[in-house]
Amino acid sequence: MKRFLLFACLLFSGFSTGADKEKPNIILIVTDDQSFDSIGFMGGKVLTPRIDQMAKEGLYFSDFNVTSTVCSPSRYSFLTGRYAGRCEGEKFLKEHPPGDQTQVENIGELETHLWNLPKVLQKNGYWTGFVGKSHVVRHDWLAGHGPKVDSPMESYPQDADPRDPDVSAKMRRNHERWCNEIKRYGFDFADGVYAANLKELQNEVLNVHNLDWTVDKAFDFLEGAKDVPFFLYFSTTLHHGPAPWVNKFSLEADPRMTGEGFVEEGFDVLPSRADVLRRNREAGFPDKAAYALWLDDGVGAILDKVSELGLEKDTLILFVPDHGAYRHGKATLYDYGMRVPLLAQWKGKIKPGSRYGGLVANIDVTPTLLDLCGIEPPADYQMDGVSFEPVLFGSREPVRDMIFGELGHSRCIKTKDWKYIAVRYPAEVQKLLAEGMSFRGFQGEVLERPYLTRNSHLGHYAAAQNPHYFTADQLFELKSDPEENHNKYGIYPEEEKRLKAELEKAIQSFPLRPFGEFGKP
Repeated sequence: MKRFLLFACLLFSGFSTGADKEKPNIILIVTDDQSFDSIGFMGGKVLTPRIDQMAKEGLYFSDFNVTSTVCSPSRYSFLTGRYAGRCEGEKFLKEHPPGDQTQVENIGELETHLWNLPKVLQKNGYWTGFVGKSHVVRHDWLAGHGPKVDSPMESYPQDADPRDPDVSAKMRRNHERWCNEIKRYGFDFADGVYAANLKELQNEVLNVHNLDWTVDKAFDFLEGAKDVPFFLYFSTTLHHGPAPWVNKFSLEADPRMTGEGFVEEGFDVLPSRADVLRRNREAGFPDKAAYALWLDDGVGAILDKVSELGLEKDTLILFVPDHGAYRHGKATLYDYGMRVPLLAQWKGKIKPGSRYGGLVANIDVTPTLLDLCGIEPPADYQMDGVSFEPVLFGSREPVRDMIFGELGHSRCIKTKDWKYIAVRYPAEVQKLLAEGMSFRGFQGEVLERPYLTRNSHLGHYAAAQNPHYFTADQLFELKSDPEENHNKYGIYPEEEKRLKAELEKAIQSFPLRPFGEFGKP
């Protein structure tokens, strides 16, 4: 009945429907904190047969980049086509009034008054769905529960038992509030939602991954949307913390513990967790690697559901991490944080086994999908990305010459051969540095310069993994030094001049956002 009513509404409103199939269905799968070492075909010592199969049956973008390397700003750019530093969300502008240098990190959020991808697709007849991790709306609701917190969320003790009917009812109502809030940003369907990371559920027992729950909700969407063109944003909590390779947070957890509390009937959409461990062991991998196979099963389940519904030839499926893991380049502008795999599969449309090595970025996804759907963006829709639609169908021409990146107090320009990174602190911090002020690190240690991010946890691990983290000017020759170990700033003045000019041009496109000598107020 729900599908029939939806179909009728769209038919009589004049929008095209799935009957003509002129517009493709789109599924965008975004994983969390996933580096190359958790994907088999990229050399990871893990079992990921379905993701590997996607690479064989579709198109692999080997130099796809995210322009910010923590959750919120990266996802913002995927869903808007804009750099996260352009955010006009309430929390972002409160932290960064016009005229202030922005410190891009996990405060970016979608705006109700600006266009984004689902809003435009929805306006053009698409049924839009959101399942999984958010972290892109209402950061003011994430501060916790209780009478002193400005949030509509109902509170319960951190050690509360979700099996308690009263506690579980509060959790369900909180989940419903998040779903209703997300629908304000262009989504017809929202379910299986995690407001941000698992800890934001404010409950010890729920602080575990539950892929079964989110896949089950994705199935609900797909079964209800198959009669009209649809867009599904499916976002996993894997492989973010709590560490999924510690199985008590994933494969040994009670699968009935979900983001909406305790669901007694459980779910039957994936192989059992015991089966995941068994297959992983039979393949010769330790139990701590089984989380990768579990995620792989989730991806495979969605692929199989599309096939079961007879929609393979009508559906473009994209798979991409939001950024690399903290043990590599998360919360930095180094390539192990920025460069992630993008896989595109569309049976009968994308040539199997294809590969594209040109530069592409997350800001390019929105214009590409609108282009693919034949949708002209509204005249007042500001986007920074460019469409790579021709690449999906065989073109190997360069889409872009360079990529701008922003994270905390750092900015970069990346080309195929070079990357220039600038670290510049705002005037008030520069004054403290000039006065010889020292700063405290995450573990209480004394720092000569502060972390690039407010989040000292992110800063601590990013600085520990990357020896050039605090260096003001960094130049890396990517082809000979892909791990960016050797700073060659001062050796190639012509490259430095060229890349600095490009960085200045990029930064000056942000009105009233100073950044050292590159962008004055």
